Order: sequence, then structure tokens, then C-alpha cells
Amino acid sequence: MHYGYILVHAANLKNNGSDPRVATCRGRLQTRRCQLNQEINKELRLRAGAENLFKATTNRKLRETVALELSFVNSNLQLLKEQLSELNSSVELYQNDSKECVMPMIPLGLKETKEVDFREPFKDFILEHYSEDAATYEDAISDFMDMRQAMRTPVRSTAGVSLLFKYYNQLYYIERRFFPPDRSLGVYFEWFDSLTGVPSCQRTVAFEKACVLFNIAGIYTQIGARQERATCAGLDGAVDALLRAAGALRYIHENFTNAPSVDLAADTLLVLGALMTVGSSSGSAN
Repeated sequence: MHYGYILVHAANLKNNGSDPRVATCRGRLQTRRCQLNQEINKELRLRAGAENLFKATTNRKLRETVALELSFVNSNLQLLKEQLSELNSSVELYQNDSKECVMPMIPLGLKETKEVDFREPFKDFILEHYSEDAATYEDAISDFMDMRQAMRTPVRSTAGVSLLFKYYNQLYYIERRFFPPDRSLGVYFEWFDSLTGVPSCQRTVAFEKACVLFNIAGIYTQIGARQERATCAGLDGAVDALLRAAGALRYIHENFTNAPSVDLAADTLLVLGALMTVGSSSGSAN
């Protein structure tokens, strides 16, 4: 398949993410998650700088000052991680509004990611590797970037899942045509751990795929939690969503290695997948 077709095909796909400014309860929760991720990242950078300074200096007073600063930073980090943990425990917002007394399901929070600018790396690669005028594909590259931008804030429904799958499927072709194993394009994908808020940055498309699949699983858990489980149709919907979430997590576990974050670690994926499977089994048993 020609690389030009890939980009043009990406341009023709409809991209509908959610508006991050919409003040729904779940939207506010995800916005707060994003803020905590940024604050944790800032404190981690401060700690890294302070630790480097502490190792580099022999001045006693300066070392004492830096040690004090490190204690403050570590305290702030602990507080921020506790806030994120509390956020991850906010399961009520994802449940159905029914007054029926049912055990709440455990939804997964979505991973946050930073923007990626593909323009110059893709244009340079098109010119150097394919010897074609890269300007011809500027609009298509922009549309592919719009697709990624939209999938950063997917709606919590099957429409959001469809958007994430569309982007995931495009990554298969993009990886084959623009990410040769013997060359780095200088494109880095940065994602925040949904459990700890710690950022991870890699240049492999495999990492990007794993993170997208994790969010697909996350949306399925949220869809399952929103079902009216007092009805047969709602119960079936919840079971189906949880099984799909478990399947996505299992696929990541089987196909993605060397995870840089806790939420993508093999043990974590096994536990989360088992949790979703048990949840679906208990739902069907009811």
C-alpha cells in the first residue's frame, strides 16, 4: 500500500473527540486527572534536578539546602499521588443513576497523553525516503494529527471506542511506512500512567498502540459501569463491555513487553484483566 494513500485515507476518517471544556462529572474528573499528571511531572523534574545538584556539589550548606528541598518535593509527590489514588477510587460517578441497590463496578481511568507534531518528521521522511514532494501531503498529515488530537479526549461511549480503534488501525500502516526499525524519526510518544501519574516517553509505535488499547479497555469498563444492571439488557451490556475490556488488557499483556509504566506492567494487566473477568462472571451469575 502506498504511503500517500495511507495519509489520505486517514484524512477521510471522521474524528470526533469530546470537548474537554464540557463540564460533566466524568469530564471534570478526567480534567483533574490531567492536572494531577502535570503537577506530578513538575515535581519529578524538580526532584531530578535537586538530586543531580546534591550529587554534584560538595558545599555542606548547599547540600543541606538541597536536602531540605528534596524533602519538600517528596512530600508534595506523596500528596499528589494520594490525590490521584483517591481519584481512581471515585467509582460512583461512573455508575448508572438507577436507585436499585447493586454493587458498583470498578471502571478504569484513561491515560493522558501530550500532543505530537508529526509534520516535519513525516515531510522529511517522504522527501528523503520516497523522493516525493512532501508539500503535497501537508493536509493529510494535518488530518492525521487531528485524528490523534481527537482520540486524546474520546467520548465515553462506543463512539469513543470506534475513534480509538480507527486511530489504532491507522498506526499499523503508519508504523510500516514511517517508522523503520533502523532509523529514528525523532517522534516521541509521551503518556501518563493512569495509576501513578508518572509520565513515560518512548519513540516506538508499539508503546502508542498499547496506550490506545488501554484506553479502549478503560472506556469499556466505564460503559459497563453505566449499564442498568437491574434489567436483562443492561446486565448483558455490562457483561459484554467488561469482557471486551478484559480482552483488550489481555492483548496488551500478550503483545507488549518492556512496559515503562505501572499500568502497562505485566502483573498489573493480569490483575486488571482478572478483575474485569470476575466482574463479568458475577454479573452474568446474577
